[in-house]
Amino acid sequence: MTTNDDPAAIRADIEDTREQLGDTVGELADRADVKARAQQKAAEVKDRAKDTAQEAADAVRRQPGRVAGVAAGFAAMFGGIALLRRRRAKARAQARRRWSR
Repeated sequence: MTTNDDPAAIRADIEDTREQLGDTVGELADRADVKARAQQKAAEVKDRAKDTAQEAADAVRRQPGRVAGVAAGFAAMFGGIALLRRRRAKARAQARRRWSR
């Protein structure tokens, strides 16, 4: 702000203040536009997912044997877990039958 009474300086201060206020209002409006922000975030996540999928596809092309080995390892691990759960469930059912007699 100016400290003198020069009309031109006062007008320039007023114009600067209006410009700053306009920028602030525009920034607040952007922040308040939840729909646009959500769409922007969704687009970012989509792009990141595409990049990750492309990297995975490239890895499979470069080293198909290694990827197949890792996939087989996971399949064996989850198969083993399923088998153990089934055995435990069967053992619990047998124990309940024994105790209920």
